[in-house]
Amino acid sequence: MLKIMTKISRYYPGEGFHLNITKTKLLLIMIMCFVALTGCSKENENKLNLDDVLTALESQNLKLEPFGITGYPMKLNDVIPEIYSVKTSDEEEDSNTEEFIHFYIFNSEKDRLQGAKEFNKITENTNSTTFPALYEKENILLIYWSNSKDHPLMNEAIEAALEQLNS
Repeated sequence: MLKIMTKISRYYPGEGFHLNITKTKLLLIMIMCFVALTGCSKENENKLNLDDVLTALESQNLKLEPFGITGYPMKLNDVIPEIYSVKTSDEEEDSNTEEFIHFYIFNSEKDRLQGAKEFNKITENTNSTTFPALYEKENILLIYWSNSKDHPLMNEAIEAALEQLNS
């Protein structure tokens, strides 16, 4: 392309200055593309995934078992949750007090905020036998369904695990 522009400038005197402007514009476009691509890649680097969160929770001595999807789980901002049953490591296997965590993995923090807003709107006037506690971190919304409103068993462990994700 440079050869073509050089040939054009030979035939049109005074176009050499135009050639320098073109090189400058090309350089600016390349710099802008580099900055845009760098910004996009950093956004993806900060995204958490399910494995990150599961590892952090398990490090707090929580036993998580994939539960699969039963019925119609609440879809938030077009995301269907991953559902896990949760117990502490010292809890008996026969315990009928199974509790659950729904993991919503959103594409961005903005999507997660919208999902939490939807959840609050949907559940504001409902009476339930389990009690939801929302935990939010970057692009993850975690909903812990506790059997106790006043004393959720996993609250401290979940908070510690999410704090661990900062490191």
